Amino acid sequence: MTNVIGPAFNVSGINYNKIGMREATEAFVSDIFAKILNSAQDDELFKENKLIPESNAEKWIKEWINVEYANLLTQQSLKPLVNQIVSSFPPER
Repeated sequence: MTNVIGPAFNVSGINYNKIGMREATEAFVSDIFAKILNSAQDDELFKENKLIPESNAEKWIKEWINVEYANLLTQQSLKPLVNQIVSSFPPER
């Protein structure tokens, strides 16, 4: 998979013209699951009662780790979903 990092992390390093449909689909699925992981961590059910509040840096690191988890999840467990999305597009000419 092409290492595509979302615009929040690196705006200038993405070249969308050289990404194939499979790589773009994997990046799309990874982005969705990173957002799911991030929103789950913000849910009250998952928060711990902390004496010291979470810093912005700690939150950013957790979000970055979730992006990496989502990339691994897409590569290892979500290939059927990626294949289904890719097959829903007409063949490239």
